[in-house]
Amino acid sequence: MRWILPFGLGVALLVLLQHFLLPLLWGGVLAVATWPLVQKLQRRGWSDAASVGAVAAALVVGFGLPLLAIISALKPEVAAVSAYLHQLNATGLPAPEWLHALPWFAEDAVRWWDETLSHPGAVMALLAQLPGESVTQLTGRLGGLGATFAVNALYIFLALLTFVVLSLNAPAVVRHLDAAGRQLCPRAYEVLRALVPLSIRGTALGLSSVAVLEGVLLGVAYAVAGAPMPVLLGVMTGYLALIPGGAPLSFISVSLLLLAQGSPAAAAGLAAWGTVELFLVDKFVRPRIIGASVHLPFLAVLFGLLGGVSTMGVIGLFVGPLLVALAFHYLRAAAAGEKKNGPEAD
Repeated sequence: MRWILPFGLGVALLVLLQHFLLPLLWGGVLAVATWPLVQKLQRRGWSDAASVGAVAAALVVGFGLPLLAIISALKPEVAAVSAYLHQLNATGLPAPEWLHALPWFAEDAVRWWDETLSHPGAVMALLAQLPGESVTQLTGRLGGLGATFAVNALYIFLALLTFVVLSLNAPAVVRHLDAAGRQLCPRAYEVLRALVPLSIRGTALGLSSVAVLEGVLLGVAYAVAGAPMPVLLGVMTGYLALIPGGAPLSFISVSLLLLAQGSPAAAAGLAAWGTVELFLVDKFVRPRIIGASVHLPFLAVLFGLLGGVSTMGVIGLFVGPLLVALAFHYLRAAAAGEKKNGPEAD
């Protein structure tokens, strides 16, 4: 009977706050991920308000301002690319001269190009066959990203406000959560209390580390390929790598830019390097960083990340590994219990 009222209240709150769950979740994720930094500042003599304010300012300056600058800088180029794609779609794209000069398979390549891209409407038809969101949808979304941020400014503000309030009142929040959790489900709550911070901080470390690594590696590749402003493009790639699909969008865009400038070999090399690098980093480096914090095997973290992103979007990067960590905890506990009881049963 003691579950009826809390369960009903929880369902009612979920229905009431259904449009604001994401900013609440993001605020909680930020509070948990940055709490060690807040504590470090407090140990150095900073007040609670100064510590939380400094971390909040660092989040805004480190992520918000560069992201707005990148969006502002990219918006004209994205609009131009979108208009160019629509123009090509209306007229068709004739085979370039360098395609005729290819050794061995030039005739087949030109035939494929003529059948696929030369007639009106072919460009969008080809892009529509790409898995997931097509390039046209992505460019359209990027073109309206500034308006999207303006519309969602309230949610960003609510997430930051939630982070500040939770961080300022962290001892009281933890005390109330401990009291409620230990009364309602003591065994499960102790597991959650141990795994949630480790999983969230491990995911945050994995995301930020991989973003920096991809920005550096692809920035060097941009410079080697001869792309304009490789340092700026590398920084932009690092920020975009924090978003699922951001890194491939970045290096594919630069490859298309090189191709348009008449450097097909550099464009193909950059696309190949970006694909290999992205596969290795996303499928091996990131899962190992995240899995190390909660002692998960590589494959479990990989499928937790993929399932979380495909089901819940960016927030799924945190929820997916957490659910997998909980499942493995109970599997290990069951195996330990069976091993412990085995000799007695014999």
